[in-house]
Amino acid sequence: MKKVVISLVCILSILLTAYSQQREELFDKVALVVNSEPVLKSDIEFAKQWYNVKNNREAEEKLVDSIIVYQQASKVGISVSSKEVEQAILNIAKANSIYSLEEFKKKLSQEEIPYEKLREFIRRDLVVNRFLQFYLRQTMSKGVIEGELQEIKKVRIIFISKEREEYSKLLRDISKKLTRDNFPVLAKQLSDDKFTADNDGLLGEVKKGDLVKELDEAVFSHKVGDIFNVETEKGTYFVYIESEGKKLLPREDFEKSSLDKFKKEYQVYLKKLKEQTVIQRL
Repeated sequence: MKKVVISLVCILSILLTAYSQQREELFDKVALVVNSEPVLKSDIEFAKQWYNVKNNREAEEKLVDSIIVYQQASKVGISVSSKEVEQAILNIAKANSIYSLEEFKKKLSQEEIPYEKLREFIRRDLVVNRFLQFYLRQTMSKGVIEGELQEIKKVRIIFISKEREEYSKLLRDISKKLTRDNFPVLAKQLSDDKFTADNDGLLGEVKKGDLVKELDEAVFSHKVGDIFNVETEKGTYFVYIESEGKKLLPREDFEKSSLDKFKKEYQVYLKKLKEQTVIQRL
């Protein structure tokens, strides 16, 4: 988290000097749509300063990458709490010698930096960072000889989005026929998360704190062999606890220092995500 906060502080200093110089009124329209999520012209303008790039196309590409990873993280139940976002914002404020949220909001307002947009970008970056650590850990934990012994659960999921037609009926149908034996088949056929669906619903090994709160609590209150469902804001997860145990996991600082090593693997993953992404430029 420390590295994330430091990088955000650097970004904020760029915003304070660059974004505030753009006084012209933005006629805010939808510029593009990423998997049904609208991206406004003001988002792209903000992204230019956030990522410290000069042209719209480069800002768009970076923003789209962030959005699609964030969307994938949300689908598999990885999130951050409002408290974590507020703490990250407060840390940035303190690093800029501002010691209250209200004072920080006032400073942003003076510099014409929209607080809600800053909060949105910080939340997305925190979620993406958490997802990246989770994704890399699936590979990095193999052969680890130094780390922390933690309880893990191997989990399969079927995610049904609330945007799905006949959502309630589909949930009832799945509930009636779902078993341990047919879980992988139904995950492949029905899940709205195509990446875990392609792997028979396998999310992987999770530790406490990896997933969004309601899903995290449910996973770690059930035992091996249990099948249950959890409703969240975006949809319902059917969850199967396949196995559990203790495992030596790499420390968080080890994960961050090793991101470069896994950059190629991440780029391959990102490419696969992009291949399944629908982008409409308006």
